[in-house]
Amino acid sequence: MLAIAILLAIVSVLLALPSVQTKLGKRATNYLQKEFDVAINVSRVDLSFLGNIQLKEILINNHHNDTLIYVDNLTTSIASYKKIIDNKLNFGQISLSDFVLNLKTYKGETDDALTVFIDKLDGEPTPEPSGFLLTAGRLKLKNGAVFIEDQNKPNEKVLFYKNIFGGAKNFKIDGPNVFANIEGLSCKENHTIEVENLTTDFTYTKSYMKFLNTKLETANSKLNADINFTYNREDFSDFNNKVFIEATVSHGEISLLDLNKMYAELKSDDVVHFSTNIKGTLNDFTAIGLQLESDDKAVINGDINFKNVFDLEKGFVLDGNIEKLATDYTHLKTILPNVLGKILPSSFKKLGYFSLNGNTYITKNLINTSVTLNTDIGTTYADLELTNFENIDKASYKGHIKVEDLKFGEVVGDPLIGLLSMEADVDGEGFTLENMNSSVKGTVSKHQYKGYSYSNISLNGIVKN
Repeated sequence: MLAIAILLAIVSVLLALPSVQTKLGKRATNYLQKEFDVAINVSRVDLSFLGNIQLKEILINNHHNDTLIYVDNLTTSIASYKKIIDNKLNFGQISLSDFVLNLKTYKGETDDALTVFIDKLDGEPTPEPSGFLLTAGRLKLKNGAVFIEDQNKPNEKVLFYKNIFGGAKNFKIDGPNVFANIEGLSCKENHTIEVENLTTDFTYTKSYMKFLNTKLETANSKLNADINFTYNREDFSDFNNKVFIEATVSHGEISLLDLNKMYAELKSDDVVHFSTNIKGTLNDFTAIGLQLESDDKAVINGDINFKNVFDLEKGFVLDGNIEKLATDYTHLKTILPNVLGKILPSSFKKLGYFSLNGNTYITKNLINTSVTLNTDIGTTYADLELTNFENIDKASYKGHIKVEDLKFGEVVGDPLIGLLSMEADVDGEGFTLENMNSSVKGTVSKHQYKGYSYSNISLNGIVKN
């Protein structure tokens, strides 16, 4: 027994020698390169009889001989040696320290470097599963970074996530599939948003990704959701337009300050609370059953389709069935993207707090709207098509309007005028009295002036100056 202890001690000392560790690293490197025909280098291997293994300075180059993965230190323990020969690796814990992952898509290529690397490891597709299995009870990440770049899109900035800390339970690689229960992941991304906590049940396959029971927290925002991505793997080259997303947001509490860092069209410090089901791609998705209310009392309920949110040069489109939109002019202008804030006539300032319901279709050059507008100064029904609204107060419009008990005196600034009720077809331009030049044909059922009420007035003419 004493002899065995002495032998173990001698072997431990030998394994601790840098020269021995370096030779082990070279042997590990030669094995990996020969087995998988990929550029993998391990500087040193440190073994102990407690079952711990440390791989130092792991470098994996991609097919362009650039860095794909670098890990300064990987520490693990093997719980079951006998399964190694069967391509089944059972680790108690894996710790990665000071690691970098570069997901670069080179010009003229459709797959990123990691996909090319995985394809090389996976070999030729076969009807039978590969049988490769790697599991770890825990995965710990310390000071990591991920960089995502597509050289086919030179105008896009490199996306990165730095200062990655956190871990996962039940980590498993089963053939090409990856599973992990991610816990307490934190990082800082390239829009300067600091994620304080990402917890999710993650699954990756060649055809879908799932983020179930997801909790995402920053200093100002929180999100609880189940998110599914489905795709063909080549779709990643055009992620915004081809990868299909289904998400159930049970509770969102999002600061527009955070959103503004990612989407500069927003200019508000309001916080919105919402729930919804989302279906579509990032550039063509529908928020179904949206229930939203902000700290500043803005309300938006309904089903809203958004197109080209992340590709505005192709033309932003909003197609909404609005059950309720409630706010005032000033606040609505700040919480809407700039592309929508420009379509609010300045005359809306006089409406006070208003609510709206109906259908609206908005593009860069056209607005079709059929809505009911309830305001502090009366009710309006409008079925209009608007064009030429670069200057919304001078926009052109055509359609049908109906107003009931509108406090018209407040609109025109004349205390002698009281309530106005009318219905008419309109065709012209201008949303202020100064800019208005419109053909009006209809009937006034009520017009109050100097205390008198007039009715049954036929209109057929031009309103101008």
